[in-house]
Amino acid sequence: MGLRSSRFSAGFRRVFVMGICVLLIGMNGLPGEAKCDIKAIFNFGDSNSDTGGFVAAFPPQSSPYGMTYFHRPAGRASDGRDAIDFLAQAFGFPFLSPYLQSIGSNFMHGANFATSASTVLLPTTSLFVTGVSPFSLGIQLNQMKEFKAKVLELQSKGGMRILRISQSDLPQPDVFGRSLYTLDIGQNDFTGNLPYIGIEGVKQYLPQVVSGITETIKGSCMELKLVVGTEVELTITTQKFSVEIARLLMGLK
Repeated sequence: MGLRSSRFSAGFRRVFVMGICVLLIGMNGLPGEAKCDIKAIFNFGDSNSDTGGFVAAFPPQSSPYGMTYFHRPAGRASDGRDAIDFLAQAFGFPFLSPYLQSIGSNFMHGANFATSASTVLLPTTSLFVTGVSPFSLGIQLNQMKEFKAKVLELQSKGGMRILRISQSDLPQPDVFGRSLYTLDIGQNDFTGNLPYIGIEGVKQYLPQVVSGITETIKGSCMELKLVVGTEVELTITTQKFSVEIARLLMGLK
C-alpha cells in the first residue's frame, strides 16, 4: 500500500469525475426531469477510496500519511484526501466514516466499506502472506446489508433510545433509497498476481473480475432494494473494464 501524493489525488479526482460510468436506477420522472437529491454516500472499494477501514482493522498508520491536509495519519493511502473525500465535500457531507471504525464514527450521511488492498474476488491467501485484505467486495456488500438491517431494526423498535445511541449518528430509514453508491475496486486482483501470470494471464483473468463486479452491483440492487431515486456510481480504471461492465449490466451480448 504505497503513499499517493496530494497532486495525484487532485489529478485522480478529475479522472474520477470525467472517466466515470454512472448508472441511474429508477430515477423519479423522466431523465430530463430527474433532480439530484442525494442524502448519503455508501462506498465500496480498496485503497483508492479507503478513509480508514484498513487501519481500523490493522493499526497503526504512521507518517507521512495525511501530512498535507490532515497533518496526521488519517487512514488514507495518500498524503491528503482521497477522491471520495472530495465527492463527499461536493455534496456538503462530512468525510465518510469507515464502517470498521468503532470510535468517533458518524454514519448519518453514509458509510465507507472500502479497505486498502481489497479485491473483487474472494482472496485465497492471508493478509500476512501476500498483503491482500480479507475484506473483498462480497464481504463489503455483506457488511452493508448488515448495516442497513441494524439501522432499520434500531429505528423501528426504539432500540436507539434503549441503547442510548444518538439519532444524529445513524441515517434515517428512507436514506438508503436516496443515496449515492460508489464502487472503486479491481486493481489488486491483477497486481497481486501479475508477477506469476503475466500480461496474458491478466487478460484471461479479466472476465472473472468483471463478472464479480457486475454480479455484486446486480446483487446489491436486489438485496438492498435499491429501486427509486438510487444512483450507482462506478469508477473504472480502464476503458475495457468500462465497456465490459456496462455491456453486462445492460444484458447485451
